[in-house]
Amino acid sequence: MQELIISAMHSTPQGFVGVGCIFIYFAVMIAAIIYRVKRGEHVH
Repeated sequence: MQELIISAMHSTPQGFVGVGCIFIYFAVMIAAIIYRVKRGEHVH
């Protein structure tokens, strides 16, 4: 994880934005998973 951040700092602006979007995507996915687990939607 740290290596990804360090590499992003030395990359082009497009690469930095891409890495930022990946982090945002993972944060949204984790938040959605936690929300669904708390609501109990994963249990059928």
